[in-house]
Amino acid sequence: MVRILSILPGFVGVLCVILLLGSVTGISLPEERSAIDMVPCEFEDPELCLIAMTGDDISPPLIFGILNIDLQINWQKSEDSWFAVVESEAAIVCPPDEETLLTDCTVKDVENYIIVGGSDEIDGEINWNIKTDDYRIISGGREGADVGDQQVLTTNVEISLNWFVEIILALVSLTLFLGAGEMAFPIKKLFQKFRDS
Repeated sequence: MVRILSILPGFVGVLCVILLLGSVTGISLPEERSAIDMVPCEFEDPELCLIAMTGDDISPPLIFGILNIDLQINWQKSEDSWFAVVESEAAIVCPPDEETLLTDCTVKDVENYIIVGGSDEIDGEINWNIKTDDYRIISGGREGADVGDQQVLTTNVEISLNWFVEIILALVSLTLFLGAGEMAFPIKKLFQKFRDS
């Protein structure tokens, strides 16, 4: 009977191992592409041009605290535009217009709020590990970007459990396997049988 009951902790241990292996491998969400308007700019220095900002805070749920979420943003025309992720407090300093999403600020006004990216990002790609803090995305133009110009923005997301949760899963799996083994084949009885023989 005890050996039959040992199947349960062994089964749960296998599930933990599967979760752990899935986390180590990571899960990639489908790529998302969208056409967006570019922010016009007529100055050679992009820091002199006005910026645009998403209209609402992006608020990741608290469950994201146990996850490791990597967001990759690629844009098509890096020679004419740039993007950045900023803390949501940037919207207090530079609130965007409800319709155009343009602000009355340049990137210098929000540089202390930038988490990743910015006007010096010239390769058309930013990578960010998402936390549970509120944030917004800003964009700006470079010389040559005109009203009505559009480009394709591509986002990729890869998800795994964070390292702390992975360690806990590994320890739980090991404990369950040891417990299942002890229930099925008690070391004390095996040792007694070995001594008696």
